[in-house]
Amino acid sequence: MRGIVAARNVARLLAGVALTTLLPIQAEAQTEPADAKAATAPGDAAAAAQDDILVTARRTTERLQDVPIAVTAFTGDALASRSVDTLDQIAKYTPNIRFDGAAALSGGNYNATVFIRGVGQNDFAIFSDPGVGFYVDDVYYARSIGSVLDAVDLDSVQVLRGPQGTLFGKNTIGGAVLITTGQPDTQDLSGKIEGTYGSFNRIDVKGYVNIPIVSDRVALRISGSSINRDGYVKRLIDGGTEGNRNADSIRAKLRIKVTDDLTIDIGGDYTRARENSAPSKLIAVGNAPGITGIPFLSNYNRYIAPTLGITAPNGANTLNASYITNDPFTTYATGRNRNDLDLWGVQGVIRYAFGNAEIKSVTAYRDLKAGFNRDGDNTPFTFRETVNDDKQWQFSQELQLTGKAVDNRLSYVLGAYYFKEKASDIARADLALGLQPPLALTPPYTPAVFIENYTDNYSYAFFGQASFEIVPKLNIEVGARYNKDHKVFTSINTRQRDNVQFINVTRAKGWSAFTPHVGVNYKPNRDILLYASYSRGFKQGGFNGRPLADAAEVTAYEPETLDSYEIGIKADLLDHTLTANLAGFHSIYKNIQLTVNQTPQNFVANAAAGRINGFELELVARPARWFTANASLGYLDAKYTSIGQGLGPTQILPITLASKFVKTPEFTATAGAEISHEFEKAGKLSLRGDVTVYSRIYEDVGNTALITEPGYVLANARLTYTLPGNAIQLSGFVTNLTNALYLASGNASPAFGLAEVSYGRPREWGISASYRF
Repeated sequence: MRGIVAARNVARLLAGVALTTLLPIQAEAQTEPADAKAATAPGDAAAAAQDDILVTARRTTERLQDVPIAVTAFTGDALASRSVDTLDQIAKYTPNIRFDGAAALSGGNYNATVFIRGVGQNDFAIFSDPGVGFYVDDVYYARSIGSVLDAVDLDSVQVLRGPQGTLFGKNTIGGAVLITTGQPDTQDLSGKIEGTYGSFNRIDVKGYVNIPIVSDRVALRISGSSINRDGYVKRLIDGGTEGNRNADSIRAKLRIKVTDDLTIDIGGDYTRARENSAPSKLIAVGNAPGITGIPFLSNYNRYIAPTLGITAPNGANTLNASYITNDPFTTYATGRNRNDLDLWGVQGVIRYAFGNAEIKSVTAYRDLKAGFNRDGDNTPFTFRETVNDDKQWQFSQELQLTGKAVDNRLSYVLGAYYFKEKASDIARADLALGLQPPLALTPPYTPAVFIENYTDNYSYAFFGQASFEIVPKLNIEVGARYNKDHKVFTSINTRQRDNVQFINVTRAKGWSAFTPHVGVNYKPNRDILLYASYSRGFKQGGFNGRPLADAAEVTAYEPETLDSYEIGIKADLLDHTLTANLAGFHSIYKNIQLTVNQTPQNFVANAAAGRINGFELELVARPARWFTANASLGYLDAKYTSIGQGLGPTQILPITLASKFVKTPEFTATAGAEISHEFEKAGKLSLRGDVTVYSRIYEDVGNTALITEPGYVLANARLTYTLPGNAIQLSGFVTNLTNALYLASGNASPAFGLAEVSYGRPREWGISASYRF
């Protein structure tokens, strides 16, 4: 299905069906106990009641229905029942989030672009910071590269929507994703092994083992995976593929309970991927709406292409539209086909409980090495290709003090945080290789360059938040964070044609931010929560690292801020058979860091201000032990309120006040249901289906029509049989059931006369078997 003629009506219809279906349901509530150690997803058939859904959105463990924040949470089992194998797929089940696994211009499968409520970052470069924070076992992942994690041995995934600047700090201006992996159990020996076979020769093996070493005191948990799948895009000339999977990972955790009050967790993980480039597809060449290619493309075809001995499919010796294939999953690309990742880290967590409080220390070191290539012209010509080799290491230390006082009427969190990182990007931009000024552009860009970018960053912060019950059932909440950042950035550019260094510049700057939070909530009874809040978030500033003319392009841009006002209600209704959570928000967005990727126009500038209004509705019905249903609807009305200008002489903004926000569909909607039947002495059979609807999505800030996704529908289904004893489980599943064709990302370059896109994965099937002990 290519698009949606009336995405708004479809979303409204879906919401209406969900409401009329779920609201009248009155039946016996499900009473089977859930695992209280993890967050349980709305719609999870294993959940007993909303009482068992636990989250850590306020740095302490609480019932989801007691937390005055818009949160969607999933257990590892809930993700598996939805056939989620990488974290970018959680967006299909969460309102107002857009999570793409292959950033435009990168060629990397692990380079995330994440937007929540219209706020995020559409670039993977080391000088660009994400707008949504990722935390794995309380450790912040600073780079978008490597953020598309495989779903292996997960306890829970929580999506916090809206700015989280007080408790989680910088670069959580859009929200935060909290990932908790499986924790060691000091009492029971347990484990799981699972194998999957499916489309594109998919063969996955993953599992874990938990080993108590000293009963109730010491335990070791080891998990690992091997993920393998052929690519779904075929390269017609060299016979290769793009979009494959070939990744191995291992994680180990040691838990030591020194005393009942003192626990030490030590862990380490390593991921190694050796894959092909992310999928890319040429869709336009020259003089198409939104692109021109004059004079770059015309001069290249006149002076360079005819000398290379390359013949296009139409018989010409130029780069022309005959390289556009009729199949969305084929390409004439011939550039190096590479997407390598080595990601590892170690961490230590110490918890000490005393009285009615706990102090927690999280110390972590992480190391990243990634290499990826992109053939942006998708032809045998070397007209628009990039090569990136990135390295990054980071060290972080966080201290938290949490507790209760004043007869448990006061809950508080106090903390301090330190972060240090160094990163490098050694890149090559093969742009119109062979074409020299003055035949290129005006001003005289140097298209083919060797690029060296280095960044050296540190930050520290102090934060605190407290909630006080001023009268029974009425709480006020106040918090604040002070954050100090400092960056040193070096950019060195060398012309390929004569190996002359024409840019060598170092910039340094510091920023500070104060991010308060104020809220009030009223809980008339255990089943109803009403809340209102104000929160501020920020994304730190930086420097432009893609100069093609001179050092004046290496401009500094300032932090962006978001002030968000939110009201909401969380309710358990109809004797706990229906849960309804509704949040509405108004956000004021200032100093927006607009990312323009229209080579040679590649820059970031604080070029706009805006406002974002919207709401999110999530419903879960549990009328019986054998049936659950869920639905959600997200709505966003995002508008620019002012437009500025670029920071440098060549930075021209492709937007107006009428432009739409990038990666911000007006509507997102989901609906799902799971039915199950237990056979007497013959096990259990479960069937789950999910549908996700997106309205129009603009893939670039310029709203280029060629690379705009008009909207689409995705459907998944999974059938699971659990043998008696619950040890063995067999499943069959289909993702993208209707084989919908949709854009995951795209890029258009008016100067080069090209437009390219990456399509999402087609329909796939699989079967899996697991054994748990």
